Amino acid sequence: MEKLDTMMLADDLALSQDKILNGEQDFDAEAVYKVIDNLGVLNNPIKDYFDMTEEEYYEAESDHKLTLIKMADKLTDLHDRILTNHVDGYVDKDEINLTYNHENPYEDDFYDPATDYRVIVYSLKVIGAVQSIAAKDLQEVLAKDAVLSVGLAAYALAHNA
Repeated sequence: MEKLDTMMLADDLALSQDKILNGEQDFDAEAVYKVIDNLGVLNNPIKDYFDMTEEEYYEAESDHKLTLIKMADKLTDLHDRILTNHVDGYVDKDEINLTYNHENPYEDDFYDPATDYRVIVYSLKVIGAVQSIAAKDLQEVLAKDAVLSVGLAAYALAHNA
């Protein structure tokens, strides 16, 4: 069931994008948090990371894809995001490759919710596609920083919109 939840949430968010970004519809961060927790990639529930500093996360769990430079700041203040943007490889040969790129929803120090929204929707679509055919392999290849980024994007949307 969780495999379908990721894809369904990504599809629902894609369909609701304009209404959510225009404030006509509420953004359900809890649904995103639930999907993240169900992935089983992070060591803790996503909400545990919101009070954590960059240094605490760096020392305990980061796979060093995020740009962590203000180590005393909380993760929720982080401007870097890792977007999961592509998958390739061979499932039957246990070769799944995910590619990532950096996104900054605070370009020029102004928050752009559309960037965080894109991080969530696009990442969940790619993650959901892999999850539907190779859920166990996904846990091994998906970057923790990328999963954290989806959570941070959802947190920012819920608190800045």
